[in-house]
Amino acid sequence: MHTGLLGPPGSSAVLFVAHTERPITEAEEKGYRKMCAASRKMVVFYACLCYDDELTFRGEMMRKKRPFGCLYFLIGLLFLVMFWYWQNYTLQIVRYTLSYAELPQGFDGYKIAHISDMHGMAFGYKNSTLARRIREFNPDIVVCTGDMISSHAKDGQAFLDFLESMGDQYPIYMCLGNHEQIAEWKELESESEYGYDAFIRKVREYGVRILNNETEILEKDGDQIRIIGLTLALYHYSRRDEPYADENLLLKTPYIEEAVGRAGEGFNLLLVHNPSYFREYTAWGADLILVGHMHGGVIRIPFKGGLLSPEHVFFPEFDAGLFEEGTGKMIVNRGLGNSAIQMRLFNRPELTEITLKSVP
Repeated sequence: MHTGLLGPPGSSAVLFVAHTERPITEAEEKGYRKMCAASRKMVVFYACLCYDDELTFRGEMMRKKRPFGCLYFLIGLLFLVMFWYWQNYTLQIVRYTLSYAELPQGFDGYKIAHISDMHGMAFGYKNSTLARRIREFNPDIVVCTGDMISSHAKDGQAFLDFLESMGDQYPIYMCLGNHEQIAEWKELESESEYGYDAFIRKVREYGVRILNNETEILEKDGDQIRIIGLTLALYHYSRRDEPYADENLLLKTPYIEEAVGRAGEGFNLLLVHNPSYFREYTAWGADLILVGHMHGGVIRIPFKGGLLSPEHVFFPEFDAGLFEEGTGKMIVNRGLGNSAIQMRLFNRPELTEITLKSVP
């Protein structure tokens, strides 16, 4: 029996020929197949010249595995890595233009840059990319709606770097989120410096107005509006869905009045961390509520919304975007960083740019 690979030099395809005076056995045929597969040629035809000298083809065309499979895998892996980076570490700017009959004419065109839930996330060196994008918008004020530091108080430098990059060009207002409150509580319980007090002290040194159940007056072109920072109790972050809801732990309008007083006449801009009490905020008298906390639901399901709230409620009602109730409007910022779940999907970090319009 004689075997060989026949084909022109340099060819990518050859003919494997086995000449025998008897039919080949199954074991021999398997051996020929292995020989063909081991060939460095890209394509090998397997043939047998049988004992009756009639050339017959035994089996199908045999292909050696091409080297591109690994390349395709690497390209796919690179695409996934780039997509993951884009989803988790690049800013998405979301713009709103909101019209109000109650807004004084002097505030027509008033611009607000809104960030939330930084949790140690940085965009560029010292958060310079985030600061640059805000400067490009050129807002009248910048507002931060809580969780600029995580409860372990070890990632506050990202926010301090942001404040350094921003400088003193714009007034910055901040309300407290549940992570600041937990960090403050741990500071009180700790026998040594936990880190929260030092963080808050440095934030104030950068000129940030921390509105902890406090109100200030914003002025422009002779007109005024009120900006209020509301701090909820930690038990107000309890689940509101059945069967977990406990009416005694939920926010009611009298609590808001006790914390910050009655809503004043004119336009009221409310900064608060938790969006779950939108209807209570509007019942109190807020015209525009800016919030965060939900992280956009972590994973956003197309045509459905955010998957999970920090309270582990599936498909929370107020997950991200604009909501309206009567004349009140609420914008839920998807946040910049991550907390318990260190990922985002279809839910990029958000910088919100808001322009207010006064309508007759």
